[in-house]
Amino acid sequence: MKTFFLSLSLLILNPAAVSGLTTSAQKACSLLHTALPKKVFFPGSQRYAADIFHFQLSSSQNSTCSVEPTTVSDVSTIMKIVGRDDVRSPFAIKSSGGHATNPGFSSTLGVQIAMTNFTDLTYDADKQTVSIGPGLTWDQVYKQLDPLNITVVGGRVPGVGVGLVLGGGYSWVTNQYGLGVDNIVSLDMVLPNGTTVQVAENSHPDLFFAMKGGLNNFGIVTKFTLKAHSQPSIWGAVVNYGAEQNAAVIQALADFSVNNTEIKAQLAAAQVVTGPAPGWEVIFFYGQGNQMPAVYKPFFDIPATSASIVTSGSFSEFIALSTVLNPDPTGKGLSNVVPIVHYTVPILDFIHEQLNATWLAGKAANKSFTSVLLGVEPFLDAFAHATPSAYEHSVARPVTPCNPWITWSDPADTAYAHAALRNMSDKIQAFAIQQGQSLATDLHYPNYALDDTPLNLLYGKNVQKLKAIKHAVDPKNVMGLAGGFKL
Repeated sequence: MKTFFLSLSLLILNPAAVSGLTTSAQKACSLLHTALPKKVFFPGSQRYAADIFHFQLSSSQNSTCSVEPTTVSDVSTIMKIVGRDDVRSPFAIKSSGGHATNPGFSSTLGVQIAMTNFTDLTYDADKQTVSIGPGLTWDQVYKQLDPLNITVVGGRVPGVGVGLVLGGGYSWVTNQYGLGVDNIVSLDMVLPNGTTVQVAENSHPDLFFAMKGGLNNFGIVTKFTLKAHSQPSIWGAVVNYGAEQNAAVIQALADFSVNNTEIKAQLAAAQVVTGPAPGWEVIFFYGQGNQMPAVYKPFFDIPATSASIVTSGSFSEFIALSTVLNPDPTGKGLSNVVPIVHYTVPILDFIHEQLNATWLAGKAANKSFTSVLLGVEPFLDAFAHATPSAYEHSVARPVTPCNPWITWSDPADTAYAHAALRNMSDKIQAFAIQQGQSLATDLHYPNYALDDTPLNLLYGKNVQKLKAIKHAVDPKNVMGLAGGFKL
């Protein structure tokens, strides 16, 4: 981390000097420094570096300043300043994890709002809810809930922030309880004009609908209140397979995707191409018991290169097995989503071919690719618990979020990598359509979608409704000063 801080140590801006500058961001930073002393940071400080940090360097931007509110009143002050008619500064909101791969979605050249200090967590046993501050990551949440033998529908790997639920929110218990958006009880928010509200199904119902998948279009969340669920001990494993087992792993994945009926059994698999012999990593979750369920036996009959197993473990112990999203302070990467119902053998074979073809094409073009990978995420009845949401996820169309990625090292290769990822994704979906496992109109999971995804493929028939809600909540389009999928 020290290397990262040093790499971002730019010219230290004197706050007094900033006040004399004229751009909107510089003006906002000067006003914020006056209004919130000791909470505004500038290039060269470690607090600033931590505030703008994203787990892929390509999605970090050097903001003019960063600000760390400690109270809801602070957040209100920030919104009033950046949205002032004589300021109108670009800004971004980073809850905790910094795992958005699209540049500008939670980063900015303007004011970086870091919700780092909002780390309260409260369990209400009577209401069976958990209230969570946006400054926490999901592994931190699970660590606090483990002693209570409860869990919430949240992220699947360490380091991901709780803001995940605003874009959908797939979890290791999604088969049982739905997506994160289906488990929101209420949201404490600061609206674009600085007003504070609590949004729930019976208060501000339109805004409640819009926030469930609508990302950063409507304000800043200062507290998430989610349904609590009982969580007994967990069996889980992370297993790696060599390239020689590709066909066997593909067959096991296809059989699981099509035939699994065990609702507490979920897995996620990834093939990662970094050279001529790509293998597979499979993460296995079983939400009850102290031994492997029979549905996983075909995978464990395949010779593996390594395996880490948790038996009768806690959620925290299981989550700690995964290193999928470990931060790379110098790496660059983009991800996307392909909606697929079932992963059949022909589809998985085609994915394998496309990963290798994309890798080889990048290398032939002398591009600095460090990996081409894809996550396979089969679910069982994930949309059976669907609630009315901006991100429509109907039980009638149970697509899963197939997740292609490309990582690289040279900033000059960014445009090439973006185009290669789009091309690979489109080819995979076209083949899945031919195989009857996707439709051109299937909605794309907002948390994974590439930045050029059109609104109609994120929100479908809800686009016009969301635009109307946005105009009602934010008539001056303050949230339009932040990046992301804009309404």
